[in-house]
Amino acid sequence: MNSSYDVIIVGAGAAGVGMATKLQMIPELSFVVLEAGEIGESFRRWPKQTRFITPSFHSNPFGLADLNAITEYSSPAIFCQSQHPTGKQYADYLTFMAQGFELPIIEDCQVTTVKRLNGQGFSLETSQGQIQSRYLIWATGEFQFPDVNPFMGAEYCIHYATVSDWADYEAEEFIVIGGYESGVDASVNLIKQGHVVRLLVKKDSWEAENMYDPSLSLSPHTRDRLNEALASGKLLLEFGVHVDQVLQHTDQTFHVHAEDGRSWSINHAPILATGFLSGGGAQQIASLWAWDNDGHLLLTEADESTITPGLFLIGPQVRQEDRLYCFIYKFRQRFTQMAKLIALCLNYDDSQLHSESDPWGPYGNSDCCEGCEC
Repeated sequence: MNSSYDVIIVGAGAAGVGMATKLQMIPELSFVVLEAGEIGESFRRWPKQTRFITPSFHSNPFGLADLNAITEYSSPAIFCQSQHPTGKQYADYLTFMAQGFELPIIEDCQVTTVKRLNGQGFSLETSQGQIQSRYLIWATGEFQFPDVNPFMGAEYCIHYATVSDWADYEAEEFIVIGGYESGVDASVNLIKQGHVVRLLVKKDSWEAENMYDPSLSLSPHTRDRLNEALASGKLLLEFGVHVDQVLQHTDQTFHVHAEDGRSWSINHAPILATGFLSGGGAQQIASLWAWDNDGHLLLTEADESTITPGLFLIGPQVRQEDRLYCFIYKFRQRFTQMAKLIALCLNYDDSQLHSESDPWGPYGNSDCCEGCEC
């Protein structure tokens, strides 16, 4: 590992690897991607049964990129041979893309400290030594940063992000707290294992004012699975539940209490599906960002920190006014813009970015299925 680069990307998930493919198109630019685990580490930690809610389809030849692709010309649908890939399948796709683009990614490189230099740039302490850069792009996502303390007694619950396989749970009945995507996904998968699930939903219903935006309402794929679960008779719904406490009694029963006085008892630790820390992995360097009163990151129009010049954010935590960029097809739109800005600031040639050329051609790599079970 060199001691200094133009750009360091922290995180080799969809955002980090996707951003790296753009930086690779700036010939003079020196950059590296640091990953604490493996490429696609967060996806590899998904529960075994969890799949993408956004569908993958190879419409690239007709000018429409696969929704889950990190480049305009690749397709997880082709590589994974699945419309709704698992986390592992998608992580393998990211690894394949990183190898195809020959991206400079250093795995097992944990960033422990980030310091702003007195002049321009950053100094990072890592498990593999110290490294510096002029620009820093933070792409650590959110799945590995669950909100494990949303109310008193939450420590007695099992957070969705810590589950590796729903088949490992054997109780007859479960309580799931949280009625958005992860809550429904947990309920559906437990029901498929033969269990009865009581799902506690904070909202009064699932009808949303912003049905056009899947960031603000249940996705069609999730609603389809929800309807199947309801038809099974094993899903019990409780709406308008604001859980304020979970207690564990000496008889090993768990009691879930709501603000309106309702309560439920269960013989198995409740499943906590209330989401992730606001800002996700950006909390690791919280002092380098400005935050609003709701705990959201404040960014410039270029997704740069408003208080730390040269520090950028990419991935699902990005918000611009009322727009949430928490799906891959959304934050993929930000890669080229950011790469062009960095090239401009460094006075580097960005002509390949303007042409949006891809080293694998307009229809993707003809060998994209090599090594997978197609």
